[in-house]
Amino acid sequence: MKDIHKGKAKIWCDRLNHLMKERRYTQESFLKEYKSKYGGGTQANISRWLRVGNKINIGKKEQDEKIEKEIGFPSYESMLNIADFFGVTVGYLTGETDFEKFDMEKACQTIGIDKETGKAMQSIVSGKSVRPFGKYQSKEISATMKFLLNAKSFPEFIKGLREYADNLYQKNYAISYMESAKKQIDKEIVDLAVQCMDYQYAYDDMYGGIDDFKDNNIEPSEKLLNAIQILQVARDKDFEKQQSKDYMVKLSEYELQKTYFELIKEVVSDEHLSEIAIRD
Repeated sequence: MKDIHKGKAKIWCDRLNHLMKERRYTQESFLKEYKSKYGGGTQANISRWLRVGNKINIGKKEQDEKIEKEIGFPSYESMLNIADFFGVTVGYLTGETDFEKFDMEKACQTIGIDKETGKAMQSIVSGKSVRPFGKYQSKEISATMKFLLNAKSFPEFIKGLREYADNLYQKNYAISYMESAKKQIDKEIVDLAVQCMDYQYAYDDMYGGIDDFKDNNIEPSEKLLNAIQILQVARDKDFEKQQSKDYMVKLSEYELQKTYFELIKEVVSDEHLSEIAIRD
């Protein structure tokens, strides 16, 4: 229980300090506006609220032994006032939830998205994250977002984007047959087998006999030749697999681009222009 209390105290201090810094409040300016809105509060109150969980000296015992007391949470009424002042919930300040507002939490839970996604959508619709004049175009931006999310091709675009990402992942992090093959070969000859993978032992009508093994003073034992064959098969499989993955990436990229242009046309159709465009 003590650890839980300590954890909540730290979250309270971190979040209250962050809110003050984010809104550029000093202790003095915060106190001034707080008193104006709620009719109470002192400098000492503000100092304690920002140091919940810290220990302070309240006196001395014999032999100069200090008596310490831990700063507790404000009264629940004060906690409600502080939360209301910053437009958040008490639960957010104490770490019960990571959502600043209850309605945001419920909305995100209802549609199955996390806090960061919800905040990102809110920031776009409000125009805050659309530079440089987004806040003056929030109505039009909100309409654009509405038509985007309701477009028939939007789910297909999301599906295509996920498939494209999947193909990229499969290409970039494919399992290597070559590496698996190396594990099947004795350690003492695996490096030599890799070196000899392209060595030839044949006769050419133009150049005569070709013997890369002899030219490099290597004895092509049966064990070495078998190891080379295993590696060559693995290399061919890796090449074929890579070719297939490259094709799938290009195909999914093409399909995604096609859906993207369909989505644009659907969002900016004539029936939507009057709500999206900034009119004179």
